[in-house]
Amino acid sequence: MHKHHEAVKTVKIASGQIQSVLKMLEEGRYCMDISTQIQATIALLKKAQTNILGEHLKTCVMESIEKKDAEHKIDEINIMLKSLLK
Repeated sequence: MHKHHEAVKTVKIASGQIQSVLKMLEEGRYCMDISTQIQATIALLKKAQTNILGEHLKTCVMESIEKKDAEHKIDEINIMLKSLLK
C-alpha cells in the first residue's frame, strides 16, 4: 500500500467538499452554512497534512537518522513547524 493512501482518501473528500462550497456560493446559500463547510474542509486538509508529516517522520527522517545524516531533515521539519505555528 502506498504510504500516502490515507491522505489521498482524505484529500479526495476535501475536494468534494470544496465543490460543494463552490455550489453553495453560486447558489447564494446562507453565509454561516458556507463558512461551516469551509471549516470542515480545512479540518480535512489539516488531517491529511498531519498524516503526511507523520509518514515523513516515520520514513524519510528515520532513514536519515539511521544514515547519520538527519540535519537537513530536521531543518525541514523546523521550517514546516514555524510555518504551521504562525
